[in-house]
Amino acid sequence: MGTMAGIVKEKRTLLRIPGRVVLPFGYRISVRQLTDAEMDKRDENADGIWDDGTKTIYIRKRLPVTRQRYILAHELGHAWLDWQHRYMDDGKAST
Repeated sequence: MGTMAGIVKEKRTLLRIPGRVVLPFGYRISVRQLTDAEMDKRDENADGIWDDGTKTIYIRKRLPVTRQRYILAHELGHAWLDWQHRYMDDGKAST
């Protein structure tokens, strides 16, 4: 494999959206990429959604991967706040 092919492969690997993220205390979050039709059924104006009931982040699939990563970070912020609420109330993450 040539140098350029290695760089392209490495870049693709680095930009991939994970299917799952695990926060402390085993708080597992699923990440699903949805088609426009699937996302529009949830919210036609959103490119990303945090569903605290199912602990799932939904991201619009057709977006460029850099935009998907930005949305993932934003939705992880909502998930983190949900995690804090659940575990601070439980006393596990209190300071």
